[in-house]
Amino acid sequence: MLPGGKVERGEAIADAATRELQEETGLGVDGLLYLMELQTASTRHHVYEATVANADEARPQNEIFDCIWYPLDAIQNLNTSDATLKIIKAFQRRL
Repeated sequence: MLPGGKVERGEAIADAATRELQEETGLGVDGLLYLMELQTASTRHHVYEATVANADEARPQNEIFDCIWYPLDAIQNLNTSDATLKIIKAFQRRL
């Protein structure tokens, strides 16, 4: 699962991405790059790439059970949502 959540009333989408990452992993954002918008059946995803200075300090918080870093090519072996799979594949094409 990628960190994510809803935009609060009056909140900018980028600010929501930063807040959700911090709330769910404890990571602070040094920079954000807007990558894409993805519409699924019931959800519109705004996808950002985040630069974090403290990646080794990721800790599960709030709704997150665990924080685990995987190589990008491991996504095929994970039980994940179609949206997450599409987001990862789009990111892989960027590289």
